[in-house]
Amino acid sequence: MTRSILAGLTEFALTALVIVLVILAVLVPVALSQPDPFEVLRLFVLGPFGTIRHMGNILEAATPAMMTGLAATIIFRAGMFNLGVEGSFFLGGLAAAATAVLLPLTGFVATPAAILVGALVGSLACIVPGYLRVRFGASEMVNSLVLNFAFLFAGVYFLNYVLRDPNAGALMSYKLPADFTLDRLLQGTRLHTGVIIAFVACILGGIWLYGTRSGLNVRIVGSSPGFASHLGLASSKLLMQAQVAGGLIAGMAGAIEVLGLYSRFSWTALPGLGWTGITVAILARENPFLVIPAALFLAYLQVGGDMLARNLDVPSEIVGLVTAAILLAVTAAAIFRHPAFLRLIRDIKGQERGA
Repeated sequence: MTRSILAGLTEFALTALVIVLVILAVLVPVALSQPDPFEVLRLFVLGPFGTIRHMGNILEAATPAMMTGLAATIIFRAGMFNLGVEGSFFLGGLAAAATAVLLPLTGFVATPAAILVGALVGSLACIVPGYLRVRFGASEMVNSLVLNFAFLFAGVYFLNYVLRDPNAGALMSYKLPADFTLDRLLQGTRLHTGVIIAFVACILGGIWLYGTRSGLNVRIVGSSPGFASHLGLASSKLLMQAQVAGGLIAGMAGAIEVLGLYSRFSWTALPGLGWTGITVAILARENPFLVIPAALFLAYLQVGGDMLARNLDVPSEIVGLVTAAILLAVTAAAIFRHPAFLRLIRDIKGQERGA
C-alpha cells in the first residue's frame, strides 16, 4: 500500500509540474496582451484565495468533481473504460428530486432517503454497460456513451410529464421541500454539507482500494486479467462489483448536487460533471487519495477563470483554452496506455482484419 501511494505521489508531482508549465505557456501570452499583465496573472493565480467566498466557491465546485472522480477511479481501476458516470450523475439528481417531490417524507430521514434513491437509480447508467461487457463482451465505452443520452431523454420525458410544475414558466420540477435540502456550511456561499461526504468518500475509497483484499483483487483484475485468472479470481464478479460501486457513488453525487444547490430540478441536458469526474480520475492517476487535490485544482482553475472574465477584458474562452491544454498534456498518455483503451483498439483492429 505504501509503495503504491508513493508511486502515485511521484507521478502526481510530475503531473503538477507539467500543469504549471502549460499554464505559463498559455496564460503568459494572454497576460502580455493586456494593459496590466501582472494583474492578469495575480487575479488568476491568487484571486481564488482572496476571500472566504471565493475559497467556498472552490470547495463548492470541487464537491461533485470529487465524487464523480472517485466513481470513475474505481471503474477504471477494474480495467473498464465505462463512461456511464455522466449518466449516473444525471439520473441520481433526477431520482433525488423525484423522491423529494413525490414521497411524503419529513424530518431527518428525508435527505438520506433521497440520496439513497438517487444512488440506486443512478447506478443503472454504469451497471448496464458493465453487465453487457461481462455477459456479452460488448464495449462498455461505446454502450455507456449511447446509454448516457438514452437515459437523458428518458429523464427529460419523466421531468416533463411527472415532475413538471406547470406554473414555473419553464421545464422544471416542483419546488423541493425544505426537509430535503442540505445545510449550508459557510454564510455568504453555497457550500453545503455534501463537501464533507465527498472528502470522507475519497478517503474511504482509498483505504478500500489499497488496504483491503477486495480492493487488491479489483486492481489485479484491472491491471492483469491473465494473472487474475491464474490466481482463480472471479473476474466477472469483481468487474460488476466495481461497476456497481462506481455507479452508486456517481448517482449519490448527482443527488447531493441537486439537494445542495437547487430548489428545483431543471436539467434538460447532461450537466457535464460526470465528464469532469473522468478528467479528475485521470489527473489523479486513478488514486482515490489524489482525487481530492485533483478536484480542488480543477475547481481552482474554474474560479480563477471566472474572476478573469468578470473583472478584466479577458474572454471566458481563454479559461477553456487553459483547461483544454492542461488536459491534453496530462491525460493523453494516461488514456492511450489504459488497458480498456488498448483493448478497444485491439477489438477495432480485429474487426478490420475480419472484414
